[in-house]
Amino acid sequence: MSNNGNKKRKNVIINDKIPTKDQLIVDYIKDQLEEKMQESAMDINVFCKDGYVHMSGMVDVLTEKKFAEEIVMKIPGVRKLENKITIAMDSNITDKHMEKEVVDKLHHNSERTLSIGAKVDRGVVNLMGHADTLQDCHKAMDLASGVRGVKDVVNNININSEGKYTDDTISNNILQAYSNSPLDYRDITRRVSNGEVILSGTLDTHQDIELAKEIAMGIEGVVKVRNNIQVRKTDDLNL
Repeated sequence: MSNNGNKKRKNVIINDKIPTKDQLIVDYIKDQLEEKMQESAMDINVFCKDGYVHMSGMVDVLTEKKFAEEIVMKIPGVRKLENKITIAMDSNITDKHMEKEVVDKLHHNSERTLSIGAKVDRGVVNLMGHADTLQDCHKAMDLASGVRGVKDVVNNININSEGKYTDDTISNNILQAYSNSPLDYRDITRRVSNGEVILSGTLDTHQDIELAKEIAMGIEGVVKVRNNIQVRKTDDLNL
């Protein structure tokens, strides 16, 4: 965690020149990482050239690596991200230890992940079994990603509701779920093909965009969601 408390990092000025757009992007990324990840961001390095961001360094668990990526991709001016952050390894943690902890989390955290199992090989978790919705699969992946030593998670979970609903029914069920949510869903377009959903249109915030995806993933019959929704107004960071 930064020792500056609530003080914002000052933009770097080289040779008394106004910082470049890339330098401002890096500065803002570091502020956001420190604010949202605190001590977990201490060993993350950031470089940016022409809007292409490269992250390296080390974090304790895969969840933190994914969270850092989510933070960066929401920042205006970032065109692409290469996430080379590595997961800290502890020689005392074996695949068997990780496997037991993953399975314990799956079976004790939520009733919706009770039918999911896991195998671990060299730090890579392979999730297997059954779940009712795509949202449940992602919940299982999030749980596994939070286990120390896990380097990656592979989703081989079967969705029980796959193929049981027509695409039109899935689309209508998504619309119904949106109408019961706080989302201003009138500008969201849904396209469904063989259970795969493509969302497009605009919403006010990144949080709304994530919520729209979460709601769609929770609909039975959905096997994949591609979220192409954009923020209605991009925040002006004076980049």
